[in-house]
Amino acid sequence: MRIMLASLCVACTLVTGVSRPNAQETCAPNTLGVARVAEVDTTGGPWFGMPHGDPDFLAPGEVVLTFDDGPHPRYTRPILAALAAQCTKATFFVVGEMVAEHPGIVKEMADQGHTLGTHTWTHPNLRRLPDDKAQAQIESTFTAAEKAAGKPIAPFFRYPFLSDRDSIVTYLKSRNIGQFAIDIDSFDWRTRDARSIVHRVMSGLERRGRGIVLMHDIHASTMRAVPELLAQLKAKGYRIVHMRSRTTLQVLVEFQPPVKDAKHTVSKANPATTTRQRVRHRTVRARAS
Repeated sequence: MRIMLASLCVACTLVTGVSRPNAQETCAPNTLGVARVAEVDTTGGPWFGMPHGDPDFLAPGEVVLTFDDGPHPRYTRPILAALAAQCTKATFFVVGEMVAEHPGIVKEMADQGHTLGTHTWTHPNLRRLPDDKAQAQIESTFTAAEKAAGKPIAPFFRYPFLSDRDSIVTYLKSRNIGQFAIDIDSFDWRTRDARSIVHRVMSGLERRGRGIVLMHDIHASTMRAVPELLAQLKAKGYRIVHMRSRTTLQVLVEFQPPVKDAKHTVSKANPATTTRQRVRHRTVRARAS
């Protein structure tokens, strides 16, 4: 009977794509931790998050923390430290040009057990690009992120501005890349007040009861908000789900990073401004991600 029950449990895990939290990581008492590790199958390019994803992927009270647009040399590491202090995990959708500039931070993310997905090379609106350029934006970032991480990363992708197009959706499905939307927007791209960021996330969770939360690790206000947000999630009994992929992506190294047009080229005379100018450019354009 015990053998039959064990076999049934294994079968359920394969169907649901859900596994138990990592038993090798022991968390200190009273930390937020990770309640569940969801190992998802990205075959066929499924969606996660509203409006396309399965609304029952998360149980009531479950939260997935995600960050877009990094890594940023001043803000990503403190966010990683805040997550480590609460013994919890997040998914980072990295931008290729930021990966190329700060590969060491990407390696730190991977080494600390966070999930890495991608967010294009230069954060364009893919609806405005021909398919070949959109594919180059996507594929070159996966290649760069995997190289920086030193290991395969998750086949997870989030559209800049949450702006998809049928042909790109079809392409990602053909590549078995999971496509991510959001459930809760922190609006940290719109405000520079840490308390407002925390309030928006907690209010959104109170309304929906669960969700994939969008933040950006390129803002000082987000860096300041994360420790308090994690504390409130813990106090109110929310449970963190760490998303991982059961499958890996075969990177296509023939895709090269896009060549930036002249108006987006940063002068070599002052390379220290590179990250700051990129962040400012994306913030001005940002609608949701």
